[in-house]
Amino acid sequence: MSLLTFAQWVQSTPLFTAIRESWYVYPAIMSSHLAGISLFGGMVFIVDLRLLGLAMRKRPIADVVNQLRRLKWVGFAIVATCGILMLGSKAEEYYYNAFFRAKMAVLALILVHALLFRRSVYAKAAEFDRSGTVPGLAKLAASLSLVLWTCMVICGRGIGYIEPPLDKLHARVIEHLHQRAQSADRIVYLDTRTN
Repeated sequence: MSLLTFAQWVQSTPLFTAIRESWYVYPAIMSSHLAGISLFGGMVFIVDLRLLGLAMRKRPIADVVNQLRRLKWVGFAIVATCGILMLGSKAEEYYYNAFFRAKMAVLALILVHALLFRRSVYAKAAEFDRSGTVPGLAKLAASLSLVLWTCMVICGRGIGYIEPPLDKLHARVIEHLHQRAQSADRIVYLDTRTN
């Protein structure tokens, strides 16, 4: 089964079809996704700025990192849940979208970033407070995080600006074939009436 076939199957399931065809559910999910991004991204942004020494300089780094962790997880849960629901409901359209593919690549880089720096930077915030200095590795992690999340937001926003190729979409192709068959039936019907 190809990825495109899988995408077509996923979006044709009853749940994702209902989401896609609803006047209210899909927009509500998209709005929740954006609100979750604001919460999650805001918490990441604050932590990164604190590590860079650009914000909340009087607050201990460990306090900023630890106190915002729960809010980050709540934001992440909202983003991930809503993102999966949106993806499933328009999987075929996203398959053709270059910004979506770029967003997934950036997401993979963010996961690599988290794996690389979680123990060496984010888990050692209390040590930075005791030493009174933020090491270069922590500043590098914060800078990369800001760049990656900015790219994620740009790609996510770009998704809405690429129109899917309507001639390739499975649902549109089936609709087109159905219309063509109906037109052929009409021509045959008209031809039999004139003879």
